[in-house]
Amino acid sequence: MPMIKSPTISIVVPVYNVENYLRKCIDSILRQSFKDFELLLIDDGSIDESAKICKWACDFDSRVSYYYKENGGLSDARNYGLKRIKGKYVSFIDSDDWVEENYLRYLYDALRNDDSDISTCVFNIRRGDFAKPWKKLPEKPVLLSGRDALLSLLCTDTVNVSANGKLFLSSLFADVRFPKGKRYEDVGTTWRLLDKARLVSVGGAPLYNYRMRSGSITHSGDMGIFDRSDLAREVYENLGSRGDNELAADAERYYVFHCLSVLHTVNLADSGQRNRARDLRKVVLSHKASVLSNPRTPRRDSIALMAITLGLRFYQFSWNVYALVSGRI
Repeated sequence: MPMIKSPTISIVVPVYNVENYLRKCIDSILRQSFKDFELLLIDDGSIDESAKICKWACDFDSRVSYYYKENGGLSDARNYGLKRIKGKYVSFIDSDDWVEENYLRYLYDALRNDDSDISTCVFNIRRGDFAKPWKKLPEKPVLLSGRDALLSLLCTDTVNVSANGKLFLSSLFADVRFPKGKRYEDVGTTWRLLDKARLVSVGGAPLYNYRMRSGSITHSGDMGIFDRSDLAREVYENLGSRGDNELAADAERYYVFHCLSVLHTVNLADSGQRNRARDLRKVVLSHKASVLSNPRTPRRDSIALMAITLGLRFYQFSWNVYALVSGRI
């Protein structure tokens, strides 16, 4: 009996109540110029028409597999998919996003040409008709050591925290999983993969389209927003204990950055969030001098640290002005 060849790439797409966006996501994957892949659609307990769209995709293309599970959140759905992938490489795409036709080809060629463990591209931030690349980087991938890629992540330089827009050697996930029940799961996961990688190909082609929508989990404003700072604190504590001063300093900046990101989002009218935010502000201020003294701290962070000293409300006002001027909102 002939052996069935495993696909080169596995694509994991968690699905939860995204009937209005899912078809575009799936279509963009099935149109890829790189054909040797499997698509795993992980239905995380959807109660809309998402299941019908997933089943249509299975009937339409034999490379598609559909799995239904009880709702457990994005991390749980990704982990469920990781247990079932067959490819040597794996990529994650959110079901309300979409990718350009050469997304897989670009990432795969970068891995093969550089003999790297992870390759990246740039994502386009999409809100209605508004589109803006996360950063403008050279389209030809630049090869970094795993450590240098980790340092780049910690300073939000050329590597971003998202698991999306990347292609990973699947074996990197042998002992790594996304934190179940946590939002902003990539904050506590991507660094672990970079830390394990030998080489990382960092590319600037804008091939992943990230749809920003108010109803998404990431942009929901409840106590779950503090998962972001909690996960970043774990990174700081882990890397800060290794005796590597450069890693420790940049991990401290990473922690403070995510704290600041939480504080400009928190709902100060909610007493629970307000009290937690006040405590988090104290933490930020305790790290202020150290982070400001780090020459790799971005100028935006330095300005934010100055603004936060004047109080939470002033900081949020300042952030909103910055976001409006910079086109982030």
